[in-house]
Amino acid sequence: MIPADPIVVAPMPTPFDADDQVDYAAIERNTRRWLETPLSGFVLNSENGEESFLDEAERIQIVKTVAAIASGKKVIIGGVDSPSVTDTVRKANELVAAGADLVRIRIPRLTDNFEGYFEQVLPRIDAPVLIIHQPAPGMFAQTQTIGTPESVAGLVGMPNVFAYLASGNIRFETMVRHFMPADAGFWIGNGVLLLAGAALGTNGACLMFANIASGQCIDIISKGMNADIAGVRAVHRELVEVDYTVLARGAAGIKAALNLQGYELSGPRAPSTPLSDDEIAALRKKMELAGLL
Repeated sequence: MIPADPIVVAPMPTPFDADDQVDYAAIERNTRRWLETPLSGFVLNSENGEESFLDEAERIQIVKTVAAIASGKKVIIGGVDSPSVTDTVRKANELVAAGADLVRIRIPRLTDNFEGYFEQVLPRIDAPVLIIHQPAPGMFAQTQTIGTPESVAGLVGMPNVFAYLASGNIRFETMVRHFMPADAGFWIGNGVLLLAGAALGTNGACLMFANIASGQCIDIISKGMNADIAGVRAVHRELVEVDYTVLARGAAGIKAALNLQGYELSGPRAPSTPLSDDEIAALRKKMELAGLL
């Protein structure tokens, strides 16, 4: 199930129980709540989902759990981060077999031959691919990039590529967009950058912030697609401080925000630390001012 533009998906945080095990029952309940929102779908096994803290069996079971509830209702995207062609193809097709509609693949950071990587990977994956340019997962303020704007834009024209998810380097990504076809899938990966993305012609997004404000995120992109930049600016102004605050604490931040909204997320997996009571109180005030509670 792949919806029409604008598409806004959210990297789903992973709840853990009191024994620090993946709480699949909570995933089911959270997924049912998200089905009632405008959110287009989910990215599973992402940085915000604490992918580095999950083993492969847990990653596959998370996709199966969400697919059992959301398949045909929301788009399901499984995440892969591997510089190996063989390993990427295996992991990607296991995610598709578990219920993923798309596979999100990071441009590999441990090889200079990323174009050759995609030439070998893309034809062998059993679902369309979302390519993400994220040179330093977990470092959302990073500015480094991989390749040149021309070479990165060239990936979008390869067979089986559904869309491209831009890095946080807007200077670089402005040039990538310049070299891409106007109707290509160009997605933004950061709520703070939605305003810039709207000006560049984004038609989709994968945002931590979309977990808590999917309707507003879709509204921003829709206004941008209709050249209503003043409207984009007005909506974005109300949300940007909350997004900046949440993003600063990564998985712990988005989990705290979702818990305030009534979702079941607990804290991050050990040994990561949750927000303090004072941090949660400050976050609550900002969410209230933004109309998110």
